[in-house]
Amino acid sequence: AVVSTQSTGQPKPGSVLAATASSGFTGPPSSNGAAINGGSADANSLPGLTPTQNKVFNALKQCSPENQTGLSLRDIQKDLPLSMNEIRSAIDFLSNEGHIFSTVDDEHYKLTDHC
Repeated sequence: AVVSTQSTGQPKPGSVLAATASSGFTGPPSSNGAAINGGSADANSLPGLTPTQNKVFNALKQCSPENQTGLSLRDIQKDLPLSMNEIRSAIDFLSNEGHIFSTVDDEHYKLTDHC
């Protein structure tokens, strides 16, 4: 879409960009995910995930691609200082977003694309 600007270089009043600028929105977070992940992005973080979701994702990443069963929720809980509710919530999100899938039952998961 083409957005008209006035001679000041500012978005035309009433345009989508003008409404966005006046709302205080400053654009997407940096590509390293720091703004999304509470300011602590690292090489193992996926942009757009919470720290808890990243911990669960990284635990599943440790599973060998040859392992057909994947990791159980109990295995994940043994490795992470998280409650089962936190793990299930992260699993639900990661599954709904297509990052992971269930294998033999609703208690075992693998990454969709082993990184």
